[in-house]
Amino acid sequence: MYLAHTKFGISFTEVGAQFGRDRSTVAHACRLVEDRRDDSGFDEQLSRMEYLVDTAMRGSMVVHRFLSTRYARQAVDE
Repeated sequence: MYLAHTKFGISFTEVGAQFGRDRSTVAHACRLVEDRRDDSGFDEQLSRMEYLVDTAMRGSMVVHRFLSTRYARQAVDE
């Protein structure tokens, strides 16, 4: 829930709907995660997950740009 909200910018309401929960439950979960970030071990693991999400998002954007450019060139060539 936390990563969906913070890394993808999805609203509490939308995240809650995807998890079958209420927006207030998502907000509470996000507050709990933020509070636990004071624990260095927890923060390190969460930072790794954030890094993986960021890396995956960058990778998908690169693939999307490559495919968009490739298909745009094919359309021009045809």
